[in-house]
Amino acid sequence: MTRVVMAVNNAGSNDYRVVKSAEILASAGYDCVVVGLQSGDLPSHETINGVRYVRVAMARSRWALLPALVPGGALLWHWLCKLRPSSVTGALAQRFTGAHKKLSAAHSTDPPRDGLPAWLRRRLHNFRPATAPFSVRLLFARYLQAYLPVLIALDADIYHAHELWMLESCAVAARARSAKLFYDSHELEPHRNLDWCAASNRRRIRYEERYIRAADVVFTVSPGVARELQRIYGLPSVGLLRNTPWLARLRPAARSLRAMLALADDVPLVVYTGLVTNNRGLDLVLRALVTLPAFHVVMIGPAEPKTAASLTSLATELGVDARVHTLPPVPPEELIDFIASGDVAVIALPDVCLSYRHALPNKLFEALFANLPLVTSDLEDMRDFVLGHGLGEVFAQGNVTALSAALRLVVAQRARYVDSEQRKELCQRLSFEREAAGLLDCYRMLAAQVSANKA
Repeated sequence: MTRVVMAVNNAGSNDYRVVKSAEILASAGYDCVVVGLQSGDLPSHETINGVRYVRVAMARSRWALLPALVPGGALLWHWLCKLRPSSVTGALAQRFTGAHKKLSAAHSTDPPRDGLPAWLRRRLHNFRPATAPFSVRLLFARYLQAYLPVLIALDADIYHAHELWMLESCAVAARARSAKLFYDSHELEPHRNLDWCAASNRRRIRYEERYIRAADVVFTVSPGVARELQRIYGLPSVGLLRNTPWLARLRPAARSLRAMLALADDVPLVVYTGLVTNNRGLDLVLRALVTLPAFHVVMIGPAEPKTAASLTSLATELGVDARVHTLPPVPPEELIDFIASGDVAVIALPDVCLSYRHALPNKLFEALFANLPLVTSDLEDMRDFVLGHGLGEVFAQGNVTALSAALRLVVAQRARYVDSEQRKELCQRLSFEREAAGLLDCYRMLAAQVSANKA
């Protein structure tokens, strides 16, 4: 049986793209393992729907990072520790890896609290050391130090890196095991929504440039991102796996969204799903409510505290706070049914980066499958998809007046955009089980190459 080891810089089981990819491979007969980060009370080992999850923790101690800071050092150190476990090398390894007693989450910036005044704790907490160029190297060294021994020990036939953060670790492991390398780029890394300084971004992108050409297969999330990856790195081809719902796994929600909010059927309800963070255009949506006095907005998903506080303050300032609702994340298998009682879905992304211009986010397909019309920013890939399939309207990004007009039009003429046979056929065609056909074809090709090499 072909063993696939995926790596992701979160718990794994909470990243739906990872879960879907792993489970579709497991159902096709692959031995699939996901290596993720230790998170909260989740166990270090568990099996869910035929997929094994192994979670690692990352050391805070900089001693543990020394081998990974030297090109090739992490792999050399790994083999030295295996060859001479009881020698001086082993003793040094114990000293370096003793940092595991101080394990923490990957991006923790919480400072020691004892003896520090509250204002200083806040300053330290908000400090962003990862934006310094050398700290980018430290961050990748932390991933390499934590993941590489586990990836090598699992002895995969195919290593599957989810996002840039895991590309180096999987590439080194694949080289060590003479295995195949699959890279799933969830974003257009050279042009994404990050507030890092230019020098840090250049260092981060060097990692993708260095390892992406070593990948046997590269996949991504939208046609526009695929074209850009081919252009930037000179790749012969890039596969497409859009973030669509797994139709066969959808299930009814315990309650409908409208019932939970206690809103009558005739109250226009605008739905936003996904992470509540900066540069999502949510401030624009709140400003549009001022000219839409009957409309309510609900935001469903995890929220970054700073962004949530800013939006709450803005809603109060605009006098629309009574018509703005926030709800925690809903299991992806239930989300489609849960939001179906809304009137329109909104995606107001600003044109702040090329990754956004080519975005086809989860929320787009969630609205499609929930039979909600869409109002989206006039960004290239979303515009072509929404207008090309008659799913809603687009507005000039950043324009509150245009957004208000589009929402008013779509709600008033909702029947134009929903319940069509074309829409139902589109949902069937874009279901994840069909969308994943290209993924499975590539894996069959890689598995055949692995078998031929072993023969």
